Amino acid sequence: MEETTLYKKDKKIKDTNNFKEFIVNIRNKIINQEKDTDLLNKLKEAHTEWVNAELYFKSVTDPDLIDYAVFNIEAARKKYIYLLKQARKEGLEINKKSM
Repeated sequence: MEETTLYKKDKKIKDTNNFKEFIVNIRNKIINQEKDTDLLNKLKEAHTEWVNAELYFKSVTDPDLIDYAVFNIEAARKKYIYLLKQARKEGLEINKKSM
């Protein structure tokens, strides 16, 4: 009888450990999906900033504003490229539809 009781306890412990591991895996997947979504949103925002900076450049004529517009284009482009590299580094698949 003792062996049966010990076996049941061991099985419960094993089942509990498997369940805990299962929950941790699900939690990690959710966290990774949230990170991917956050990074993708930042990437989309950076792309929009870059496009808007180029549109602004096309709309200004004052030399001082042209300098400012060029600076903004370059800053937005570098931010976008940085985020794109981060996304690739983390294995996030990016296609034109996601942008």
